[in-house]
Amino acid sequence: MRRMTRWASVALLPLALGANAAPVADFDAGAAASRCVYGAPGQADPGNADQVRQLAEVRGGLARYADFRVAQREGWTAFGGDEPLMGQHFVPPRGTLDYVHGQTIDFSRPNVLMDTRMDGRMVLVGAAFIVRIAPGEPLPAGLSGDGDRWHVHNVEDAFLAMTETRPLLRGLGEWWLTEEKRRTGDNRTRLAMLHTWVLEPNSDGMFADFNRTLPYRELGLPLAFARTASLSAGRGLHLATDNGCAETIEPDFWMAAATGRQQGTLRRACRAARDEVRAALRRDAGADELNAVAETAWGRFEATVNAVLSPEQQLRLAAIVENGGHGNHRTQVPAG
Repeated sequence: MRRMTRWASVALLPLALGANAAPVADFDAGAAASRCVYGAPGQADPGNADQVRQLAEVRGGLARYADFRVAQREGWTAFGGDEPLMGQHFVPPRGTLDYVHGQTIDFSRPNVLMDTRMDGRMVLVGAAFIVRIAPGEPLPAGLSGDGDRWHVHNVEDAFLAMTETRPLLRGLGEWWLTEEKRRTGDNRTRLAMLHTWVLEPNSDGMFADFNRTLPYRELGLPLAFARTASLSAGRGLHLATDNGCAETIEPDFWMAAATGRQQGTLRRACRAARDEVRAALRRDAGADELNAVAETAWGRFEATVNAVLSPEQQLRLAAIVENGGHGNHRTQVPAG
């Protein structure tokens, strides 16, 4: 099973349905993700003067939030969990910064802050832009050039997948969705999203979906260790962080409707993988050894996931994770 980002889909519903959409009270399903279509590979182009200027605008817009308390005072709130290799995402108060298809994006005003915990405090590492689009509408033009990498959260599909075995919850949610779409009227329930790692180095590129350096930073390791790490090594290393196992597997339990026995098996497997990596950290393993241990530990844990979850459960998770090929974001239209 390819483990990718898992967003709190119900937390995304108000964003997808418009700036004034009402929240669903006391309903956070963990961190459900959706189908997506990727844009071009995520490398910035230092030779593109317009893109350089736009990225400078993003950094300038983030300057006021270098102190996390400023965002808190302004009412930015977390949605989803603290994602492995992505950190925590924060959105502004509802009714502000609602970008929709065809609207010009103000790059000095991102509508998602990306933070991660380092040395016991929240550190701003980048920003993201969310643009609401309707079925059939193309991905946003975005930054100058072809390097920015947009993906699409199909919020309705994610909601249907995560309520497949919960008919009462699905009925309530479908009623709410219908009422909100009727009120907002634009049917833009898909969220096109672009990450910009403007404040944290990312060997996979400025616009990559994941940043394998984050767990290394969180654990106080040299950034040089991350340069030779695979994504699997980064995921394995994340398990060794304070809440690594919970952030990695707990959302899947709800999504897959995992049994108590399955949950117990997966928790034990995750702890075993975590302990392998922590043992390597305690003996001050060098970069190559640590990354090899982390990659092997992650592979062993992932194999357990594949063995424990039924084909039906894996299909349910596959319907709500981010999948898709790479292509030219100027012409690609979200599928489904």
